[in-house]
Amino acid sequence: MRARDGLSSTPMHQTAKGVPVADPFVEAVLSTVASVKHMARERITLQSSLQDLGFDSLDAIVLTFELEKQFNISIPDDKVRSVRSVRDIVEEVARLAGNGARDPVRREGG
Repeated sequence: MRARDGLSSTPMHQTAKGVPVADPFVEAVLSTVASVKHMARERITLQSSLQDLGFDSLDAIVLTFELEKQFNISIPDDKVRSVRSVRDIVEEVARLAGNGARDPVRREGG
């Protein structure tokens, strides 16, 4: 099934032999989200909304600090307030960390 915005639902990329594997960057972000909420990583997907995961304002602050420390970035307050999903977080962290050229959230069909 194709996501509404054309982004793949799984954080995968292909090895040289064409075998899909999880993108290490995306996995790192998803693992951080899981750690902040003290839940299994497997429960976190790109489609997960922060509301569905039970995030409150304190969780958002803790997550922001963890991501800033892990990726050596600074996330603007307006961006923290505007994210609604794990996908939003991954895309913003990728942009700020300079990983946008890698297309961390792989697009289907190309």
